Amino acid sequence: MDSVRITYNINLPKKIEQFDFNLDAESFALQNPAPENPPEWTALDYKKCSHCPLTSDKHPHCPVAIRLHDLVERFHDTSSIDEVEMEIITEERKVIQKTDMQRAAASMLELILPASGCPKTDHMRPLARFHLPLASEEENIFRVTGMYLLGQYFRSTSAQGGRIEFQGLIDLYAELAIMNKAIASRLKGATRSDSVKNAITLLDMYSTLVPLLLEDQLAEMRGFFKAFLPEERANTAPVATSNYLKTIKNAVFELVPLEEDSDSEATTEKKAPPPPTSAVETILKGSKLELELMPVDDEKQEKAAEDKPVRGRATFNLPDD
Repeated sequence: MDSVRITYNINLPKKIEQFDFNLDAESFALQNPAPENPPEWTALDYKKCSHCPLTSDKHPHCPVAIRLHDLVERFHDTSSIDEVEMEIITEERKVIQKTDMQRAAASMLELILPASGCPKTDHMRPLARFHLPLASEEENIFRVTGMYLLGQYFRSTSAQGGRIEFQGLIDLYAELAIMNKAIASRLKGATRSDSVKNAITLLDMYSTLVPLLLEDQLAEMRGFFKAFLPEERANTAPVATSNYLKTIKNAVFELVPLEEDSDSEATTEKKAPPPPTSAVETILKGSKLELELMPVDDEKQEKAAEDKPVRGRATFNLPDD
């Protein structure tokens, strides 16, 4: 078998977009042909990652950007909050799931980025080989730690040697965070749609969450491995100290309508109480993301009672650097 095919069918309101990803059976690198006459934003030196080891004389285009071109072009008319039905077909299974456009795009990026040929994502290529669409945070922690430890095992059988610790994994995600921000900066002028942009933001949030969540998530998973630790006393087992993941999931963001000033036409913003969690601040501070609240523009919002809060959506914007 020379190649492996993974197909994504995205059922949009007016059409179905089909993406066939052809990957080398041995290296699992993407084999799809590069687009002809790619746009300027795909050039390697256009908003290049600060830690990129490639040079434009050998690599005129960014490996990640050139692979994102097809998604960007075909998702121009989509919004990140559009509900879509996605179908993923692999040799082993078929997955059908309804989700929003940004999560569908993020799932595709989790396959594209590791297989793109970018030297900063190559370590994640085993995750592409065992691609799990729309994986939960807990599933991703289990997969990525297992992948990393298996990599350390292979290193231990070579002259390089391996270590059973996760600082190297944290360092890998720190480099991915730099890449995510640079790619997001490229995309600002590439498309009017926010679908792929927000998908990158979701991945960047995860890159930021891994160092914060890793210790606590592993402490929670330790109970699954009791058969390996029969003599361990309950009071000696590590305990999760701050479950950022559960807290951020429970955080609720709302938009409150502006109240009119009785003395003038000017309006003042009614301040909503801050989210009841420090996890939001921790995540934003760690990732340098900006939190922006944007109203959802649909008929339901227009019919909302004037004295009730208008629900909106939280958008995390990446800085230029």
